[in-house]
Amino acid sequence: MSQENVEIVERVRKLLEAFNRRDLDTFFAQLDPDMEYTPVEENVVYRGREACTEYIARWLGAWDKCVVHPEEIEISPAEDRGFVAMRFSVRGKGSEVEVDELGFWVVELRGGRMRRIEEYTRREEALKAAGLEE
Repeated sequence: MSQENVEIVERVRKLLEAFNRRDLDTFFAQLDPDMEYTPVEENVVYRGREACTEYIARWLGAWDKCVVHPEEIEISPAEDRGFVAMRFSVRGKGSEVEVDELGFWVVELRGGRMRRIEEYTRREEALKAAGLEE
């Protein structure tokens, strides 16, 4: 793995660790200032820190517990995209329903930072979008 890839993988880990601590300054420091985020459950693109902060607050408002752990991170051969498999462990607020499942991100990279993040529910689809078909 190239040094640049190592740095990108570390940036993804830092981003998810910061999310779990709810440290949004460190979270956003891993992202391009013009970042875009497309969650799988909505047909919308959130652009920039303010819009993403509002989305995160709304999303976290549904859970008593929400922890995300990376299970796999790969960078495309062109080093312009990455694939992230992560485990979401959440418990519904009020319902106390526990959910533990895998989710997938495809990240578009710019200058070593994540510029665009798209969520996927299917591994194969995310790998294809990242240019890493199995």
